Parts: sequence; C-alpha cells; structure tokens
Amino acid sequence: MSLIEIRQLSDHTRLGLWRMDEPFDGSARERERDAVHRLLHAMTGDDTLCIGHEPSGKPTLPGWHISVSHTRGFAALILSDRQEVAVDIEYQSDRVGRIAKKFIRDDEPVTSIEDMLLLWSAKETLYKLHSSAHLQYFDMRLREMSDAVMLLEDMKLNQIVAIHFECSADYVLTYSF
Repeated sequence: MSLIEIRQLSDHTRLGLWRMDEPFDGSARERERDAVHRLLHAMTGDDTLCIGHEPSGKPTLPGWHISVSHTRGFAALILSDRQEVAVDIEYQSDRVGRIAKKFIRDDEPVTSIEDMLLLWSAKETLYKLHSSAHLQYFDMRLREMSDAVMLLEDMKLNQIVAIHFECSADYVLTYSF
C-alpha cells in the first residue's frame, strides 16, 4: 500500500489519498480499514489515533472533523480541526449509467458517463457534509460546473455548496470543506 498524496487545502484542512496496491491478507473491509489507518497516521504522525463511528456510520475522531471514502484500490481521507468536511472517491467505470435515473434530476443536464459519475460522487459528498439533514438524491441539485468545482444546491437547507473535484484515469474524487 502506498501514499499517493497529502494535500494542505487550507490552514486547518488536509486531504490524503492512498493506493491499495499491495497484497493483503484479510477481507476487503479489513484492507480498507488498514489503508485508512495508515493514511491517518501519515497525515497526523500519530499512529495511536483510532477512528470511531456514530450509530449512523459517520466516522468520528476526537478533536477533528473527518470524512473517509474508499473504492476499488483507493482510499481518501479529509481532516479539519475547524470545520465540517466531506470526501468521496469512486473508481472509473460506466456502472453509474445504469442507476442515473435514481439520482439525476430532470433539471440537471448531465449526459456523459464522466459527468454522471462526478455528479454521483458530488452528491455523496454533500450527503456526508450535511449528514444531519438526511438528504435524498433529489434534495440536491447541480447548479453549475466548472473545471474543478461544482455548485450543488441543498434544497432542504436552501444552501449552495462548493464541491471540488478531480478526475484521474483511475478514479473521481470529490470533497468539500
């Protein structure tokens, strides 16, 4: 397993990416947990930290706002000591086309598979960011998309949220802070 990058997003927020590319003895879930723990250690320098979970499944870490995501071969983690954060990572594939009707609103002009995957990931990020609102996919609407930022509307809270994104040959990554 190997560190891809630790990025300082602001004075109080860091994003880490990890590639799960080495053989691992254990289940897929154990491999993901191990990768996230290694990434957390790399980002903080403290290997005693342990991520807990709320009953809803949301990760917790005393003294930090945290969000975790993993997909085939990759893990992502975002940490802030000041503000709520959220991250999502999805491996590149066309599988999202089969479920597009379940999360794309009629007033969201998204047609390419890449844009569908980006929107799916962005909505997952907004869902995590506003977890207490218990958003559904149709409670979120794409307002605008540029080269690296999407503006999503949380229609329950009547807020516009910036979701940063990037695409590689292997994955789509979205995050907000």
